[in-house]
Amino acid sequence: MSSIDTIKPGAHLTLTIEKLAHGGAGFAQIEGFPIFVAGTIPGQQVEVTITRRKDSYAEAMPEKVVRKSKDEINAPCPHFWDCGGCTWQNLSYTKQIAYKEDIIRETIEHLTPVDESIRKTLPGRVLKIIPSPQIFNYRNKLELTFGYTSMRHEDAPADVSGKSKRIYFDEGPSIGFHRPGDWSTIIPLHECHLYDEQLPALIADVQKFMKDLKLPVYNPKTHKGMLRQLLLRRGIHTGEQMIAFVVQARKKELEPLFQHFMRFAGRPGLKSLLVIEHMGLNDKMEHPKVHTLVGQPFVRERLFDLTFEISPFSFFQTNTLAAEKLYSAIKDAADLSPRETVLDAYCGMGTIGQYLARFCEKVVGIESHPSAVEDALKSAGKNKIGNISFFHGRAEQVLHGQLKAGGKYQFSTIVTDPPRAGMHPRAIDAILAHRPPKIVYVSCNAATFARDLGTFLKNGYDLRAIQPVDMFPHTAHIELVAALHRK
Repeated sequence: MSSIDTIKPGAHLTLTIEKLAHGGAGFAQIEGFPIFVAGTIPGQQVEVTITRRKDSYAEAMPEKVVRKSKDEINAPCPHFWDCGGCTWQNLSYTKQIAYKEDIIRETIEHLTPVDESIRKTLPGRVLKIIPSPQIFNYRNKLELTFGYTSMRHEDAPADVSGKSKRIYFDEGPSIGFHRPGDWSTIIPLHECHLYDEQLPALIADVQKFMKDLKLPVYNPKTHKGMLRQLLLRRGIHTGEQMIAFVVQARKKELEPLFQHFMRFAGRPGLKSLLVIEHMGLNDKMEHPKVHTLVGQPFVRERLFDLTFEISPFSFFQTNTLAAEKLYSAIKDAADLSPRETVLDAYCGMGTIGQYLARFCEKVVGIESHPSAVEDALKSAGKNKIGNISFFHGRAEQVLHGQLKAGGKYQFSTIVTDPPRAGMHPRAIDAILAHRPPKIVYVSCNAATFARDLGTFLKNGYDLRAIQPVDMFPHTAHIELVAALHRK
C-alpha cells in the first residue's frame, strides 16, 4: 500500500512542516501529496490527525509537537494557544514577513488563470514586503463578546403534542472572544497584545461591573440577555478612546442603567462612551440606536495630515501606522500627475481618495454602504478637499450606470480596493470598458486577486509590480498593492 493511501480522515500521521501556505496553515507532504496543518509553523515535526481528504490535498489538525522549529519563540500572550486571533505569535516577526512575501509569490504563480509561461514570470514582480511600524498594540479597533464559558443543555420531556424543548444552562458569564469553531461560548480574556496596553485594566473593570450589577449576558441560543458586545476604538495619533456597550434592550430599560455605565467615564483619553441598542438575532447590526453618555459618538484619527471622525461602525483601516505605509504604496503605484482624474472603487469612507486628491485634478469614489458615504462626505468637507465626489451604490451598478464608459468622466487611473471576495465580474468588465492607462488593485486576499489579475492580463494589461504590506502582524492576513498598465 502506498503511503498516500494512508491519508484518510481519522488517520494519525507524523509530519514535518515545510512552509506556510495561503491562509496561514503549515504545509507538509507525503510522496508529493500536500497536507495542510492548521496552527503549525515551518520546521516543526508534529503528530496530526487527518480531518479531510480531497483528490489533490488533505487537511489535518495537530495533536502534539514532537520537535520544535528552530525559528520558534515563546508567544507573549497567555491566550495565544486558545483564542485563535493570532496565528504566528510563536514565530519571529522577521520570519513572519519573509513567509508572507513567499505566500504572495506562490499564490500569484499557482492561482492566476493564465498560460504557464506568463504565470512563471509573475513572482518576479513581487517587491520586498513593507513591515508594520508596530508589531504589538497596533490595532485601533477591538470587539469583545459577552458570553458564557460553557453552554450545557438538556432536552425536556415531550409535551402532549410530542414536541420537546431544549433547556440551556448558562455557565460562567464573562467577556472575551468566541472559541474557534464554536460561536455559542467564549474564552474569557484578560489581555490582548494586539490592542492597547490599557486593555487589561478596562477588562477588569468590566468584569467587576458585570458582577456588581448582575446584568444578564446575551445567550445566542435562546436570544435572551442584555450585554452583547464591547466595542473599543482608539486614535493612534490622537489618543482619543471610545468605549461602546452593545446591548439587547430598549431605551426604556436602559435609562435607569445609564448612571451605572458612567463608572467608565473617567478613563484616560476617553472621548466617547456609548450604549448601543441592538435587537437583532445575530451580531450584524442592521438598525442600531446609539446613546451617547460622554463626548461624541465618534473618535478622531489622523492619516498623514487628514483627520477622520470614526463612529462605532465606520470602515477604517485597523492598523493606522501601517495604513500610512499602504497609502504611500498606492500613491507610488498610481504615479499620478496633476491633470489626472482618478476613480476610487469600493472606497469605504473615502480615506484613499482623500489622500490621493492632492496629487491629481479630480477623484470620484464609489461605495455601497450609505453610512460610509455619509462619513466620506463629512470628512472630505472637514478636510477641505474640494476635488472629490462620491457615488452611492454597488461598484458594478454605478460603473454600468452613472459612470459608464464614454460618460462624463474619463479615468486615467482606477484604484480598486474590493472586499475579500474580490471584484464582481461586471465591475471588471466596466473597468475594462473605460480602458484606463493605469489600474491600482489593492487586495487583502491574494487568491481572489490572482483570479481577477488573470482577467486583466488577458484583456490588454501588464503587471508592473506587486507591493505586499504587512497590516496585521502575528496573523496570516496580507495586504498587497498591484500596479497594472495598459499595453
